[in-house]
Amino acid sequence: MSKKIKVVEFIPRLEFGGVEAVVLNYISHLPDREKFEFHVIAQNIYDPKCVRQFENLGFKVHLVTHKRTSMVKNCSEVWKILKEKNFDVAHSHMTLTNFYVLFMAKAAGTNIRISHSHNAFKTENWKQKVSWPILKFFNRKAANIWATCGYDAGAFLFGEKAMQRNQVVVMNNAIDENLFRYNPLVRKQLREKLGIAEEFVIGHIGRFMEQKNHTFLIDIFADVLKHIPDAKLLLVGAGELQSRISDKVKKLNLEESVIFTGNVTNPQEYYQAMDLFVLPSLFEGLPVVSIEAQASGLPCLISDKVDTRCKITPDVKFLPINQGTKQWVDEIVDCKNKGRNEKAAQQIINSGYSILKEAEKLELLYLGKTMKVD
Repeated sequence: MSKKIKVVEFIPRLEFGGVEAVVLNYISHLPDREKFEFHVIAQNIYDPKCVRQFENLGFKVHLVTHKRTSMVKNCSEVWKILKEKNFDVAHSHMTLTNFYVLFMAKAAGTNIRISHSHNAFKTENWKQKVSWPILKFFNRKAANIWATCGYDAGAFLFGEKAMQRNQVVVMNNAIDENLFRYNPLVRKQLREKLGIAEEFVIGHIGRFMEQKNHTFLIDIFADVLKHIPDAKLLLVGAGELQSRISDKVKKLNLEESVIFTGNVTNPQEYYQAMDLFVLPSLFEGLPVVSIEAQASGLPCLISDKVDTRCKITPDVKFLPINQGTKQWVDEIVDCKNKGRNEKAAQQIINSGYSILKEAEKLELLYLGKTMKVD
């Protein structure tokens, strides 16, 4: 029996975020997973259910001290794992901070080092304007394979020229489209479980953090209720800002209309319960939830700060997030009787977002059968 290729995935934290979903999806669909031994190193803020999902897929999970608690401890613990395990591949999904673990991986003798950009952050202050170019430079030096979920995220971390010269491997946030195909039976069962009858359901899936712009979403929904009084807002996910958003919901007396589910292990079923998907993010790379929602046949209203290449079906509209709620409310009201796109799953396949094809690409990366940048 030939020696397995040892791969370590660096993920900021294991909490059912988009990165976690993408990694689980790709690894579970590799053509020959038995060739590899998978590890994941994440910081010690985590959801046990998410950790269990990685373990069930065969990952060996290593939880290390959070950088904000102690950068010294974080580096020391990561270094110890790298030296002990002697990985063949290090794949980092932390975008701007990929460089420091990849430099350590290089020092530990890891030959294939992938810096993966999952986001296109927006600079907000002078510190970021000064520090981010430095971090991007270090990222380019630490990795010998550059990867991205989409054009905007790739241009953010590696530069427009690198994208134009095809120096960056685009790994689409692909999905198993069969999991997300519209299923009226699942819809009926889940809506019954959630206490929803025939009400119009506006849905959102995302971690409760500044980026996802939940506070604006609540403002939108409060105005929607003036037009559709029995509408429901379904919020799937958890995070550091959940209590703040919950407080805002109570302050506006929306408790009877807003459903908080927390983290779930079956997000594909929650899309079935929705009638419309909304994503008013402040910034994104190419969000996997946008692909999942489209595969479910849902009309989607998405922030104009999101990479427009996420539009696969004709059912996506991009709206401004800095011009108040009216345009969002008008579009939501227009979507009330729109219905689902029955051709959506096939459109996802035709656009290159089927996981079976994309997983082949990742396997080639891990086998060293692709372009390196050094």
